[in-house]
Amino acid sequence: MNGIRYSPFLRIAAVLLCVGMICAGLAVLEKRANVVWDLTPDMLTELSEGTLQTLGGLEETVSIHLVFKSETESTLRWMLETLASSYARNGQVAVDVIDPVTEPGRIRGYAESGRSLAEGSVIVANADESRFVVIPAGELYAYQMAPDGSYAITGLSAEQKMTSAIRTVTGGERKQVWFLTGHDEAGLENCSYLASRLSDDNYQLGETTLLSGQMQPGDVLLMLSPARDLTQEEADALHLFLQNGGRLLLACDASLDMSAMPHIADIAGRLSFAEGIVVEDERETGSWMNSPLYLMPTLNRESTALGGMQEGRRVILPGARAIAGPEIPLSGYTYEALLSTSSGAYRCPLESDTIARTPDMPTGTQQLAVAVSHYEESTDAESRMVLMGSLYTLVDNSLMKSTYNLDLSASLIAYLAQRETETHVPVRALNDHSLPAFTAQQSWRILAVTLFLPVLSALAGAVILIRRKKK
Repeated sequence: MNGIRYSPFLRIAAVLLCVGMICAGLAVLEKRANVVWDLTPDMLTELSEGTLQTLGGLEETVSIHLVFKSETESTLRWMLETLASSYARNGQVAVDVIDPVTEPGRIRGYAESGRSLAEGSVIVANADESRFVVIPAGELYAYQMAPDGSYAITGLSAEQKMTSAIRTVTGGERKQVWFLTGHDEAGLENCSYLASRLSDDNYQLGETTLLSGQMQPGDVLLMLSPARDLTQEEADALHLFLQNGGRLLLACDASLDMSAMPHIADIAGRLSFAEGIVVEDERETGSWMNSPLYLMPTLNRESTALGGMQEGRRVILPGARAIAGPEIPLSGYTYEALLSTSSGAYRCPLESDTIARTPDMPTGTQQLAVAVSHYEESTDAESRMVLMGSLYTLVDNSLMKSTYNLDLSASLIAYLAQRETETHVPVRALNDHSLPAFTAQQSWRILAVTLFLPVLSALAGAVILIRRKKK
């Protein structure tokens, strides 16, 4: 049986089509010369849940302006254009490129914000351009300091920054978070991981004292392990702040002597920080890590404060103290345990020579974090408080990178700020799943060889075809 025979014209057309496809692919490589071409399809085209949630709630068109010269070709431009196109596909987002050389007038208006508008910057603006956020190019990556003092890029934070900017320009309230000072507590400089996370989540940060008059109803105040008690005047100011709808996160570790700080101990309405350090039952191996003092508490994911925490997210609290009470809740107050130990845990005095359990040590489920809310009828305002018996989810420490401690604190602060329904946008990991593009010289060599082979094959086929016809 004779096979299907194609005319010489179809054969030549097929060869030319293959050559054309190869040339097109090489042209893409040539365009990306000296860059890394990412082949992971979900890196920039698949937006995170937090971004999709934000885009789904937009009621007006948002503009994303990329600042690049028309002739600039770079990895950063390609990534930003790909990411911005993903925003446009999933929401009311318009994307364009502003050339700072040919369109200086457009750049000038945004430069009044005081932020650098170097090439590679991103501008996010609302529909009428009355509100905008400038994201400098240097802030589009996440960095980590190396032992030699240099910084290495660890991830791409462009989506995180752009989504935060969209929330800002579309009227999303930028909540204020204050770090209390004046009592030898941990301040803003001790919480760089937390501060960076909160800034990325569109919070405004600052330090304050209770008598400064800066705090407003709805602001969140962080009181992190104060070593000295409040004065009566400060205690009255804090009470007034909470009465008017203020929000407070008070964290104290096991080393503090709460009996010497009666004003601080009296804050949360019949809740108190119990003395001693919490030790887990060694038979509860799933509730501690490496040591019974390194607690892995149970998270109450049915609570409003921790509803966004996913299953399997490990939190580790070393050196924690328990929160006792209330045996008789105060009228109008709502209490909700957020973190708790197993029923076999116990409280060991700090002065004890051993952490072995003795009959006099209080035993049973220990609360490690509790949320308290109170509606004040006289001011028609709701106050919210979270008491936590550990600092290791808030202050800088090695656990921040190996656990979800930071996510826990972000969830608690979102609850206090009444933003618990907003989903965090994570930094994208820059995995080594990439194809290095060729230099211009290498590309021309490959182009020449690739074109030569099909042409040589076509000529050989033509010669064979001609010889067959002559026979």
